[in-house]
Order: sequence, then C-alpha cells, then structure tokens
Amino acid sequence: MFRILLPLALLAFLLPSSVLADDWAACTAPHAPKFFYAADKARKLLFQLEERGGAPAIVREFACIHGRKEGDKQKEGDLKTPEGVYFITCKITQKLDFMEYGPHAFALNYPNPADRLRGKTGGGIWLHSKGQPIDGITTRGCLAIDKQEITELVPLLRPGTPVVVAERMIGAPFYDDCGQAAKAGMDKSALPAHAAPPPSPVKAEEDRTAKGVSAPAADAGPAVISAPLSSCVHAVTLPEAPMPAFCTGQTLEASLIRQLSMNWIERREQRAESLFDMYDAKAWPKASREAFAKKKERMRTYFRVQQDFSIDREALAILQGPGYWVSCFPERYTLKDGRRRGLRVLYWMMDDKGSYRVIGEAFIRP
Repeated sequence: MFRILLPLALLAFLLPSSVLADDWAACTAPHAPKFFYAADKARKLLFQLEERGGAPAIVREFACIHGRKEGDKQKEGDLKTPEGVYFITCKITQKLDFMEYGPHAFALNYPNPADRLRGKTGGGIWLHSKGQPIDGITTRGCLAIDKQEITELVPLLRPGTPVVVAERMIGAPFYDDCGQAAKAGMDKSALPAHAAPPPSPVKAEEDRTAKGVSAPAADAGPAVISAPLSSCVHAVTLPEAPMPAFCTGQTLEASLIRQLSMNWIERREQRAESLFDMYDAKAWPKASREAFAKKKERMRTYFRVQQDFSIDREALAILQGPGYWVSCFPERYTLKDGRRRGLRVLYWMMDDKGSYRVIGEAFIRP
C-alpha cells in the first residue's frame, strides 16, 4: 500500500521546517546499515559506527572539518558542505594537490536525486584530508580528516559506504549538548578505539553465495534519521532520564519505508509492470535527469536481458535524510558480457497525494 495513514501524513507536514533547513539534526532509528559514517558539522566530528548487539555503536571518532561557510549547500561555489545521506562512489585516482587534499580522497554522490529535485547544484564533494594539520582550517565544501587517519581508513572507505552528514548528530549513541552520554550508562572511554568492520553488504552476499551458505536472519539495527533538535533532546530536562534512542514517530515511518522497499524488491524480481507504479513520474525527470518514459523503456530492456537476477533482502538497510528516505541493498545479475554486482540505492519522497514513491535511484559498483 502506498497511501500513508493519516496520522503519519500529518506528522510529515507538521514537522518544523528546521527538518529541511540548515540545522538538520540526525538521530537513530531501526534498520540501519551495519557499518557507516556520520559527520557532525557543529562539533566537527566524523563518527565510524558499527552494529553491536543490534544497535549502532561508535567505534572511532575523528576531528573533521567542513566548508568555509556554514549551512547546507545550495549551489555551486557557495563553499558550504551538503547535508543528507550520501554514498562513497569511488576513490579519486587523479593526481591531487597534496596541501589541499592530502594523500587520499573519496567521492560522495552529491548531488543525490533529492538534492537535484530541490534545485541544488555543484559537485565534487569528497571525503579527503589535508597536507597539513586540519585544526583551525576549512575546506571548499568537502569533509576532511587528518592525513594519517584517512590513510588508515583507505581499506574501509569502499564504494557503497554510507556517509550521513548533518548539522548535529543527537540521541544514542551520540552525545547531547551538555556533554552527557546519549544513552544511560554509556561510558565513551569503554568503547574500542577501533574494530574492523564487517564486509560490505555486496561482498558479504557474494561470499555467502560462493560458499553455498544462506543469508543470516534479518535484524532490526538502527538507522540514522532526521528530526528537529527539540524533539530528540527533550529528555535532557529530566536528570534521571536517558536520552531517547530514536525520535518520536520515526520508527513507524522507517518500518513503512522498509516494507515499501520489500514490495519494490518483489516486483523487480517478478519483472512486474506494476513496479512502475512505485515511482513518482512527475518528480523523476528533475531528480534523475531522465524522462520517465525513457526509464520505463530501459527497465523493460533489463527485464528481457538480465539473467540470474537476485537481491539480498536480508541486507536491506534504511537511512533518512532531511525530508527523504533512502533504502539500499546488494543486487546482482548477469548479462552476455559478464556478471554485475553492486549496491542498489532507492530514494523515497512523499508525493503530492501523501504517498511515498521513488524519485531516483543509483547502482554503485564496488
């Protein structure tokens, strides 16, 4: 069902405009990737998160600088760092200015379809370092960490790795404005300094297939979701109460997006024409730079020529950006010239009738 229940639709429209403004704050909810990064622009920190006991835990944090101008990027050359859900697409292999970019740089997929739909312009947003200490300096809109630290992360920053960028990361497992643990009893010093992440979803699915091992049971690990600051930190006014692990109303919405994604997967595997009903034909051209009729023609061609098509449902993960949702999962298929595998990414936004539909997608190859 695409029609959103009235209370949920009202929730979306009643959320303060700050959800879509420059002070977007992100907190946790169900169905997150098992491994991702989150950048807190206000505190100039980059967090590495991994699933621990069904919940995300911060296993490393890094000093992280951003653009010279504050706020969410809107146009090319405004020197701001974009806020939202992004994915690493590749490692930059061209020769770089060492002082400006350091030894390594990784491209993020800005602008994503939601950005384009809102008229945002520009590009070349990377996660990189500098050829000098980063303390006290800025970037032209990218994220940057120390050169030694990014060298250590090179094996982990694979294509398809999610990077959430927000003005503020709040709620468990992050920390509130008063410097208190976001979760009762959490001792930041007890967290491991570093732990090797699990394989990427695409690699894990490929390894299981090669070994003839079935996928593990799905779990409901948390995702990063958006909410105005006030809705997530109200518990701080009660000294005995812990910070809430998620924002009110967001768990229901995350579950809805997960179910819609499962419906999309089922129809895609069946090569069903009804798959196209799950797309926003009005928003698609601007968000995806393609006429929707062209999209349908291309997909029908895939229906005919793809062989051994499969999707790893158990690795389905959900993330929320400012005013949109993202679902992603490993996908593989065979064409005449060989096998393809990668991470399928769907971008969901509410249409003018109050239903969530796909406005854009991506296929990120390792």
